[in-house]
Amino acid sequence: MISLTAATGLLEMIEARGRDPDEVLGPLGLDRRTLGDPHGFIADADFARVLEAAARATGDDAFGLHFGEHYHPKNLGALAYIVVNSPTMGIAFENAARYLRVHNTGAEASFVREEKWAYLRHRLTDVPVEIRRQHQECSMAVGLGAVRLMAGSNWSPVEVQFEHPEPVDVSELYRVFSAPVTFGREHNALVVESELCERAIPAADARLYPIMQRYLDDALSELPPGDDFVQSVRRAIGESVRHGEPSLSHVARRLAIGGRTLQRRLREYGADFKGLVDDTRRRFALRHLADSEITLTEVAYLLGYSEVSAFNRAFKRWTGSTPSDHRRQRVSR
Repeated sequence: MISLTAATGLLEMIEARGRDPDEVLGPLGLDRRTLGDPHGFIADADFARVLEAAARATGDDAFGLHFGEHYHPKNLGALAYIVVNSPTMGIAFENAARYLRVHNTGAEASFVREEKWAYLRHRLTDVPVEIRRQHQECSMAVGLGAVRLMAGSNWSPVEVQFEHPEPVDVSELYRVFSAPVTFGREHNALVVESELCERAIPAADARLYPIMQRYLDDALSELPPGDDFVQSVRRAIGESVRHGEPSLSHVARRLAIGGRTLQRRLREYGADFKGLVDDTRRRFALRHLADSEITLTEVAYLLGYSEVSAFNRAFKRWTGSTPSDHRRQRVSR
């Protein structure tokens, strides 16, 4: 589920592009009243579908990016306030990763710092792969805006990485981020210079910071354990995939529940079985292809495909390139 604060200004943007929001929301089983409740939540997959539908209806292929570009990060509420009031940029990134689930239980974030570069990573865990693009570009643009609140409006990352395949037109992505943009990566990420993490945040309120910490720690402790169930399904799929196409009935048996119960519980958390299988195979594929000693035939076998051609088609659908092209690109970087 994702907080509807994420949709602040969305209806107005659809109208500004000359379309009726009801025409966008209606076919998805949603309405203005649902999206207009700032205290409510919807399935993260539904939010992704709204952005995809808005892109089609308005003819703006970069609709999610543009919405994220104009979205004010402080509309996120407590999550934004603990980030911008952190003592340093590095602590701000750590807090963004730690507390994201208060805003969106259908995503995960991590902060990894290395000697030269640091990575603020973001992944949609419970959104089908084929409808992630607009949501991902929106989320990364909002993240960019949050960093600029702390580092200055002219700040830009070293690189921006996206999971999804490269769109036909990337000019708007380069304009918004003012940085190199790559696609078909394992995570969505803002790549920054490691030394940025040491920078103090001048406008941080030292009195407000511990108050927000206590509030968000309490909020985290009260979250339902639904994410644990989805992760259990992911693990069962991962354990099954090497033996062929993971079936719903087989995974349900591993979890000691019925197939209908598995489907129903996944729907409660905005996930679907086919999407989880697809995403698990995609992540495993990227991991295996990074190891040059594993042949493409072996990768296909490890992912449960009976033929390499089936794996090639699936990988091209996920990333826009073939497994062999992806591996060559990694070597040339």
